[in-house]
Amino acid sequence: MASTCLLRRAAAAAPAPAARPRRLRRGARRGGRGGGAAAAADDADASSSSWDDGDTIAAIATPVVPQAGGVAIIRLSGPNAVAATRAVFRPAAKAARDAQRRGDPMVSHTALYGEVRDPRDGAMIDEVLVLPMLAPRSYTTEDVVEIHAHGGSVCVQRVLALLLRNTSASSESGDLSDDSLRVRLARPGEFTLRAFLNGRLDLTQAEAVHGLVNARTNAAADGALAALRGGLAGPVKKARAEAVELLAELEARLDFDDELEPLDESHVVKRTRRLHDAVLSVLSTAERGRLRETGVTVALVGRPNAGKSSLLNAWSRSDKAIVTDVAGTTRDVVEASITVAGVPVTLLDTAGIRADTKGDVVEAIGVERSLAAAKGADAVVLVVDARGGWAEEDREVWESLAGRTSLTSEETRDSRRDESEDASSTSSATSSPIEGSDEFENARARLYAVRGGLEHHELNTKDDEDSTDDEKSGSFRLEASFADAYASSAFSASSATGVNGASARRAPMLLALNKIDAVPDVSSPVSEEEVSDAGKLENWTKRAGVPEDVVASFDAIVATSATTRFGLSDLEEALASIIGAGSVNAEGAQWAANQRQAEALRCACAALDRLTETIEHGLPVDFWTIELREAAAALGEITGEDVAEDVLDVVFTKFCIGK
Repeated sequence: MASTCLLRRAAAAAPAPAARPRRLRRGARRGGRGGGAAAAADDADASSSSWDDGDTIAAIATPVVPQAGGVAIIRLSGPNAVAATRAVFRPAAKAARDAQRRGDPMVSHTALYGEVRDPRDGAMIDEVLVLPMLAPRSYTTEDVVEIHAHGGSVCVQRVLALLLRNTSASSESGDLSDDSLRVRLARPGEFTLRAFLNGRLDLTQAEAVHGLVNARTNAAADGALAALRGGLAGPVKKARAEAVELLAELEARLDFDDELEPLDESHVVKRTRRLHDAVLSVLSTAERGRLRETGVTVALVGRPNAGKSSLLNAWSRSDKAIVTDVAGTTRDVVEASITVAGVPVTLLDTAGIRADTKGDVVEAIGVERSLAAAKGADAVVLVVDARGGWAEEDREVWESLAGRTSLTSEETRDSRRDESEDASSTSSATSSPIEGSDEFENARARLYAVRGGLEHHELNTKDDEDSTDDEKSGSFRLEASFADAYASSAFSASSATGVNGASARRAPMLLALNKIDAVPDVSSPVSEEEVSDAGKLENWTKRAGVPEDVVASFDAIVATSATTRFGLSDLEEALASIIGAGSVNAEGAQWAANQRQAEALRCACAALDRLTETIEHGLPVDFWTIELREAAAALGEITGEDVAEDVLDVVFTKFCIGK
């Protein structure tokens, strides 16, 4: 019994060190329900918060681009925002000047036209508009002043430098001390952080602001707006309230069990499972959020003159890639950006892959880069010339992408021709390293270090008879290393198996039979009916001479014509399906959990799973409260009701300065 009491005390005290000090006023209100010791400790530490410094902050809130943009905005927030602005601002209207001399308060949400002047010598810095938004009717709930200066990079930085200067000059109203004018440069995301700390936004809404600013597609922007309106916070807060209510009931039984009715364990299990399902439904949106946030990279690969560059130009509606009848025109990787099912997609047109580059050093480097791009991409489209049919070079490219062999020498190709086509022999085949793998690793690292990548995920393999397939697919794990991520790719079942069942680590692959408009004995233009169903598509693969083992290895097959743009819509649908974007609402009307939120949701689900097991194993109620408290803490971390300071550091340092 003594050990149980120790566990209870440890569980009750655990949230205290991790709680965010400035949020502890909310924590204290929660403490009335239980955990008052933690709330009291939080209140005692509130004054020591590194964020709660009471400073007045200033930053440029618009992009600083030389010779671009007509207007630039400087934002101030804090107790000195109005005084610091008046110290450098001279209103043009006489009534406004007289009010400023008398020290009358600024009229909130009313724009003033005037000049910014240096208090030391009266030199004019810029003509501006000043827009005060006084507390609490502002973004941060503090006094906020926006100064709208001329655009570009010079004028706005001169005004900001004047505000940041610690000067003893006073405004026309006089008698302002140095401290009343003190302003410092804002940290990244500090304006939104103050909005969060002051209760203007919860943490999901604060992250939605970041998502909205960095949205790359309409779907991402609409999803961020939905989260900003509280779409994500609503179900999470409801789930946390349910967890806290159940926790309160269980803790009451620890002290007053004799005075209450007998505990119905089956009812607790039902409530726990219902809560688990609610959390899992929110977690199922994480893939949508991940795709919108990071996007995907798709490599177009194939032998020379297969029509890759033409396909990239047609798909992106651009003229980025040079297209000629000369094989090997493309020597380097060419990028183009498109949007597929609300997901940003980067297309990579690569050099034609062939083993015999005829001594051309430049082409050999291009082939290595093509292989590196293909292995580093989130999905691969193998482009085959349907007019010329399947060739030995196509098989070489396919085998190199599947990881079965290295595209190196004539001797290697001869040995591949001698391999048995029997499935049992190919299943024991081993993969040899791809040339240029070091370059690939470096290229991938650089790419994902800059923009982030589509981290592969794995399905939750826990045997849960009450969970649906969709719920299980919603729970994924972000891998810490590329090797693990590559191995656990779950875009499709075939991603984990190679050709003919051989084990292979590769991205999802799509076969594009290009140039079908130029195939002999085919009506021109190609009609939709000719490739509208699987049977017709199978005829196309047979006509092109694509072997059955090759066909079986692809996640999707599409017939296209870059010249007539035929099949591009089918290509987008197939790509959306294999990368998991088919479930993404292209209209972007639905919010989605981000990676941080998904991790907390997974922790909550795991705690609820352990709670169910604890009950089923007949352990005391004391142990139930441990898991339930952990679930409530994880859910509170999502909205910021119970969040550690280092989590806030990670969240808000992603913001730009001035937001």
